[in-house]
Amino acid sequence: MPRPRFRIPPPPPGLPRRWRPWYLAAAAMLSAIIAVLPACPVQDAAGRPVWRVDTIHDGDTVTCIDTAGKPQKIRLLGIDAPEFDQPYGRLSRNGLAEKLSRGGVRVEGTARDQHGRLLGRLWIDDRDLNREMVADGLAWVFGGFAPNPDLVAAETAARRAHRGLWADPHPVAPSQWRSEHPAHR
Repeated sequence: MPRPRFRIPPPPPGLPRRWRPWYLAAAAMLSAIIAVLPACPVQDAAGRPVWRVDTIHDGDTVTCIDTAGKPQKIRLLGIDAPEFDQPYGRLSRNGLAEKLSRGGVRVEGTARDQHGRLLGRLWIDDRDLNREMVADGLAWVFGGFAPNPDLVAAETAARRAHRGLWADPHPVAPSQWRSEHPAHR
């Protein structure tokens, strides 16, 4: 999302002419300060950079504004959440939205996927949100390569407790659902 253009609001109706130059100077200064504020880097308690959450697409993809003020689409590393139109898709997206309701996250990761998305782990303080999504039964472990053992343990516990999508006796993995619904790719 591009940053808004620098704009000075017009003087309020009824402002005397002799005050207009002062108004314009004050409005220009205030607009400049406001335009710069979102780009100021935010840090967590340990001094690590925090990105602002902009859009939550589904249970494993978000767009955040980085410390330079640029949008970054992030695919949560190591997990695969149901697609938005898939059963449990809205539950998964809403679960991630609730976790991100504070608005700022720390992002770990530098690799990109074939779609140009940053592959990362999201953190709020010392909470690993990727792991929480799996532990709450809102996502599968993405086992394409060598799955993270901590994520595998969280999924195993969620399955045993029938949490989230594991309450369904026959949940459909997102990869299988995508192959059966190619229009949703």
